Amino acid sequence: MATHPISIDSAGGEYMEAVLVLAWAVNSGDPVKAGDLVVTVETAKAATEIEADRDGWLAEIFFAEGQEAPVGAVLGTIADEKPVSGQATPVAPAATPAASHLPGPADAPSRTNQPGSRVIASPLARRLAATAGLDLSAISGSGPKGRIKKRDIDATLAALEDGHRIGVRPGPASDGLRAPAVSAPARQAAPVVLIHGFGADRSVWRQVVPLLEPGIETISLDLPGHGTEAARPAASIEEIAFNLSDRLEDMGVEDAHLVGHSVGGAAALALARLGRLAVRSVTLLAPGGLGPEINAGFIAGLARVTTVRALEQWLTVMVGDPSALPDGYAQAALRQIEKTGNRSALAAMAESLFPDGTQGFDLVGALAELAVPARLVWGRLDRVIPVAHAARAPGFVAVHLLDGIGHVPQMEAPALTARLIAETVRSAG
Repeated sequence: MATHPISIDSAGGEYMEAVLVLAWAVNSGDPVKAGDLVVTVETAKAATEIEADRDGWLAEIFFAEGQEAPVGAVLGTIADEKPVSGQATPVAPAATPAASHLPGPADAPSRTNQPGSRVIASPLARRLAATAGLDLSAISGSGPKGRIKKRDIDATLAALEDGHRIGVRPGPASDGLRAPAVSAPARQAAPVVLIHGFGADRSVWRQVVPLLEPGIETISLDLPGHGTEAARPAASIEEIAFNLSDRLEDMGVEDAHLVGHSVGGAAALALARLGRLAVRSVTLLAPGGLGPEINAGFIAGLARVTTVRALEQWLTVMVGDPSALPDGYAQAALRQIEKTGNRSALAAMAESLFPDGTQGFDLVGALAELAVPARLVWGRLDRVIPVAHAARAPGFVAVHLLDGIGHVPQMEAPALTARLIAETVRSAG
């Protein structure tokens, strides 16, 4: 029985020694199709989804959830044939000395980084530490191989607070804690939150994320009723905004740069207007909400399509040049819809968001109310939402109209899209 490795390599100039396995989407012995999500790992920048590169069966898992794996290591294997009962290996924890579960504060090994060593910390922990002015090298990590997690930052801040309450200022040698510097407050390291459009999922950003400048952290969210949120649809843009706000709050994100495409752009504006998140900048790609017109046939096609051929026809509508679509994209997209089972949810959301074939929400006012750097990116060949809507942007918004590009700049011009996102983030200071 031939097997094929599942692995991840460093990409996009990102420096990585290891990745953390967050979740396996399938179990050993389960069938997989090319394009199916197999495992999600955390890199130094963000969560990364690894898909199957072929049809087959998940034969082996070498790194369990919560374990760290060296970059380039084989995380598991896909077999050409279905493993015989009892042959599949559920987990091989001996591949790494880390425990096969995420330890809690009570049972986790405590480890302080040695001077000069590279600090291993989750993106959220780095963000929280930067906000509080904490020195990560002096914090003991409770995660696998001493990885610093959010709970370690919380514990450090609690200890510092306790010390201040009783008049003790911890020094560098006091339990590995260092008090935040008070002379120069640390700059907030706000993440870039990426919000996809109707009928897609968060994987649509995979070409853009590796092209962003080093130091830009990203969080890709699935809209309600889409991808991992297929079981939780929403009936309005406001409901979508509350859903996204709640999830970001659960992740500990208090401020962010927002990037939204199409309906995701409308969601970004609604999220900014909601006011529960401190928004640093906004980048909108062919956003909804700036006019009533929309290609109702395209929306209905995405929501109800059941064959690859039909989906291929609708997908060509969203690009200026059909060659911009990767080979097999329609087949992989249809498999994802069938796997998540969200066809009925998409149809219901389409009827609620686009009654009588119009955009049932107006966010021109929300765009005008922004008090942060904002950028609008639109393809001149957009056949889904009219590019003429860009003329409704207020004067302080930078507008970029792209020749030869349709409705999805992130797929048709990923390098330019990444550059414009980075410029918006930089302009926020």
